[in-house]
Amino acid sequence: MKLSRLIGYNFIMLILSALLISAFSCRSKDISFNGHELDSIKTVLVPDLREGILEGELIRDARNYTLKGETDLPEAKAAIIAFLKNSNVEFVDSLVVLPDTALIVKPWGLVTVSVCNMRAETSSSAEMVSQALMGTPVKILKKSGGWFLIQTPDRYLGWTDSDAISLMSPEDHDFWKASKRIFYTKKTGDIFAGPGTGNVVSDIVAGSILEMKGETNSFIEVMLPDGRKGYIRGEECIVLDDLTTNKYLKPDNLVRTAESFMGIPYIWGGTSSKGFDCSGFVKTIYFLNGLIIERDASQQFRCGKWLGKTTSPDSLEIGDLLYFGTVRDGIPKPTHVAMYKGNGEFIHASGMVKVNSLDSTRSNFSRYRFDSFLGVRRIADYTGNGITRILEHNWYK
Repeated sequence: MKLSRLIGYNFIMLILSALLISAFSCRSKDISFNGHELDSIKTVLVPDLREGILEGELIRDARNYTLKGETDLPEAKAAIIAFLKNSNVEFVDSLVVLPDTALIVKPWGLVTVSVCNMRAETSSSAEMVSQALMGTPVKILKKSGGWFLIQTPDRYLGWTDSDAISLMSPEDHDFWKASKRIFYTKKTGDIFAGPGTGNVVSDIVAGSILEMKGETNSFIEVMLPDGRKGYIRGEECIVLDDLTTNKYLKPDNLVRTAESFMGIPYIWGGTSSKGFDCSGFVKTIYFLNGLIIERDASQQFRCGKWLGKTTSPDSLEIGDLLYFGTVRDGIPKPTHVAMYKGNGEFIHASGMVKVNSLDSTRSNFSRYRFDSFLGVRRIADYTGNGITRILEHNWYK
């Protein structure tokens, strides 16, 4: 979670003062405020650029200073402005808080396709950084041509094709949160035009969320985020309100979910049953059992309880996350994550979803993973600091 979410405003100001006091002059005629100082502020307020935006600079012309740039954090702008004013800096405020309401009238959206790809830049050939599933609520931060910069409930940022998003006003979002919705649990399936027969309206994957409109025999009538209507088999979904961690976040369910994806290929940026990367795989396992965790392995490594560098089956529980990577200057740098599934084995997405062991006597022993093993974290019993129950996340409820 961003530091600015965890500490009070006054404490933020104290930290900024400590970082900038040597670089800032209180004389408005001679001020040094450039990329170096903004980088210091970023370190405090936006420590992870995968989850937040703070870009800007203080520019001087013949007459004035102008604060230019953009951020998605109102508290970041407030802290910067307060610091400048406290330093007797006279300036014109042109720092935009995203979304810019003059450009983005409807700042919320729902994913309308089974899986939408999120990219690092506004190009179909750009790196895929993540994915979002049908019915996922997202924030719309920017628009560029036919692309939206979106933020998903795990706070991850990426650009996606605007055709994949159905826009909502805040009132629309509140109405959606109050509606009766279903949560799709089968690995993959179809939404049909009629109950049991008819053309396919769309494909659908595990973790998708749709509004429930009624029941016909063994089929559920649903409405897709873009207003299309269809039917799915009742046994392939549950009511979203039933997705409690007390009911679903159990060892047997975690293993059953993970093993259902065996053999699915590795895809960089993948977080769906159409393809996973390592962190997208463990994230999906937990999401399908009611828990939202951070997106990337390095982010997940900050969550939950640190158990140390242990591989003893006696000290591990099913669902524990095992991390792999390198150590630089004494600091672990995780690049891969797996889930412990019991009996000394772990399941992960590496080439494909498969099972390996750190026990050298096993036939599925992985020397590479053994040599790069960093340690274990437990997240199943924890919330906060990047771990949230779906039914307690205010984007869903």
